[in-house]
Amino acid sequence: SLICYMNGDVIASASEDDPVWQHAMDFRRRSAKVVNKLGPLWRAALFLSLSERLTQALDGDLDYAIEGDVVDESQEELRMGEIERYDVFATAMQRLGIIGIWNEKPILDGEKIKAVLPGIPRGPAFREVMEEQENWMILHPGAGSEFLVKHLKTTFPDYVESNS
Repeated sequence: SLICYMNGDVIASASEDDPVWQHAMDFRRRSAKVVNKLGPLWRAALFLSLSERLTQALDGDLDYAIEGDVVDESQEELRMGEIERYDVFATAMQRLGIIGIWNEKPILDGEKIKAVLPGIPRGPAFREVMEEQENWMILHPGAGSEFLVKHLKTTFPDYVESNS
């Protein structure tokens, strides 16, 4: 189970409506989509991106330097600034619980989805419900299945009743 904090207080991610929290969860959602595709290679991708960024930043800096000391100092400042930005980003991903998200299992498997939404057809509609579950889980870390069930029934009211 995951416990979420904001400003040192425990919060209920399923019902939190603070704009700062919402913004953080939107960042979490966007970042999780990328990290899910990278999986355990996320760290290698981050280092490659940092290397490319450092190369670009340092190439552009040489045009503005006049003396050797200025070049060395400004290159070091650029390097440290870029490294710090990437470090802050990696720390944010860890604090938001994104690292390892590719291993997270759905709260409701296919059989449970069918029990919650008995009228759901096979195919694209089922995939849409599973994607909605994934997005909801990202936006509501640590929230229980009862909140997810309520959300799915509200989001897909046409599937709540069986068509048979």
